[in-house]
Amino acid sequence: MKPASWSRPKGGEIELDLGRYELRRDGRRIKLEKKPMELLIFLVRRREQLVSREEIQAKLWHTDLFIDTERNINNIVRKIRRALGDNSAKQRFLETVVGKGYRFVGSIRIISPLYGSSDLSESADAKTPFRGDVAWRVDRSSLAVLPLRFLGDLEDDNGLSLGFADSLVSRLANLEGLDVLPTSAILNVPSNAKASEIASRLGVRFLVHGAIKSSKAESRLSVELFDSHLQGSCFIRKFVLNVNRPFEHVDDIATHTARALKRPLRATDPQSRARYSRDPLAYGEFIQGYRSSYTGDHKLLQEAARHLMNAMARDPVFALAHAILSFVCTKLHFEIDPSRSWLEKAEFHCQRALELDATLPEGHVAKAFLLWGPSKNFQHIEAISELKRALTLQKNLPHAYSRLGTILAHIGLLDHSRAMFERGRPFDPRKTVSHSIAQVYLWSGEYELALEELRKWRVDDPTNKYAIHFALDLAILTGELEEAKRLLGEAGSLAEEEPMIIALQGVMHASLGESEEALRCINRACTNPKSFGHAHHSYYEIACILSLLNQPEVAFAWLERSVDTGFACWPFFLKDPSLKNLRRHPQFELLVSSLQAKYPEHLGLL
Repeated sequence: MKPASWSRPKGGEIELDLGRYELRRDGRRIKLEKKPMELLIFLVRRREQLVSREEIQAKLWHTDLFIDTERNINNIVRKIRRALGDNSAKQRFLETVVGKGYRFVGSIRIISPLYGSSDLSESADAKTPFRGDVAWRVDRSSLAVLPLRFLGDLEDDNGLSLGFADSLVSRLANLEGLDVLPTSAILNVPSNAKASEIASRLGVRFLVHGAIKSSKAESRLSVELFDSHLQGSCFIRKFVLNVNRPFEHVDDIATHTARALKRPLRATDPQSRARYSRDPLAYGEFIQGYRSSYTGDHKLLQEAARHLMNAMARDPVFALAHAILSFVCTKLHFEIDPSRSWLEKAEFHCQRALELDATLPEGHVAKAFLLWGPSKNFQHIEAISELKRALTLQKNLPHAYSRLGTILAHIGLLDHSRAMFERGRPFDPRKTVSHSIAQVYLWSGEYELALEELRKWRVDDPTNKYAIHFALDLAILTGELEEAKRLLGEAGSLAEEEPMIIALQGVMHASLGESEEALRCINRACTNPKSFGHAHHSYYEIACILSLLNQPEVAFAWLERSVDTGFACWPFFLKDPSLKNLRRHPQFELLVSSLQAKYPEHLGLL
């Protein structure tokens, strides 16, 4: 099944007006009876979540006594599909999860009478289910916090500008019904643009921005919550700033923001430490490292590690710096340099971060990245648990959703993987899904979607070795061998001697019956340790080569090695044409059933 599009649906924009209890297309009312409307609102409220038939029955009838709920639900769903212009064969709005229930996945504009809220709260009165004074249009409420601007002669703020934003983001991140952009999404926002322009660029409704005006006598802080829909201010707060306690007003601003948006603010955990350092120079070094921590560039990552180590040299109990350094060192170890020095640094600083603050979300993300790596033999379940813990603590961590999506894809939970990638979308500054979702499309057999995503990926990041690896894999899977040859030529300059690429070249040779060339590729892939972090993909491709060469016994051994070292995507094993000969192997069915039992569906739930 293709994933839902978030663009405007064909046939006109669909609106759900909660104040008027109406469904409209391009402003024209679509007739919908009470029960279908109730179910539609219920499903939209739980957007992208699976709603079971049992939940629907309880919502609509509260009992199944004397009611044929099975047939009634089917009829109601059909009426909703008809009203939306949807159909069961091409599900753009209402996705059927066979044997379980439904998931609303389409593009719909909500008109809610709750000021500052897109939360579709229930009310006892079904005809006027939502109450309030101001109606406004929204797909989903979102907010960004900008770095502070400095007015005056101050040349170096030692990280205060971005640090203030980061501290406020962490306090507001879990407001209900609100998507708060992570700090990583606002690193490159121009400070001199108008608030309305920045909100439009970031795709958010609300913007918290402010400035510090410094003079010899004192420093003053002014902060505004701007509403881009109403083109006005929700509040402005002004403070005298104590340079020795620059973050003391974060809680006050967070409280006012939550109050203006009519959402409860979660209390801070008494066990958690402050996210900032009391040493301004240490914080300045941290911010310089933090800015470069999200890159894939080798030199920039090493530069980030240097700044973060400088920060901890000045402040050894700076938990957030330890966590981000662990993350950077893990990336260097996994992606670029498999030497143990990076791994040892990553493990030490992760442990130290969580010793200092067990509730630090970034600490749990760093631990998950270590657990799901070659040094820990890809501990899927343990890494998933850490990422879920991180997202419970702070729900706007894009790296956590992306890594969850990747892990779930590797263990065959492809629908759940897709959902995790989609859940990370609101926290991307361009509101796009991570390009890594291409692997889900590829392994699900949705080749057109995979091709489209890979084209976007290669435009955005032309030198990315994973993009060209998956593009080459797709060409081989679809029998486009001329395209595969062209991509191999391109890969030679981008990922020279990359074992994953070499092994795929072997699959292509084996597909053409060129056994000697295919076996040489196996030898080259096995003797090159460059793909340290992704060896399981090379092992899988070797299994494909040997299967195509009709050597099922040894092919199965390599497939098991792939599974044992992290790649256990059993739905792909059932689809991949390269494994056709291997699927006759007596142990193949047993392997697949054991993986289904080991990685059940509930692992993907969040």
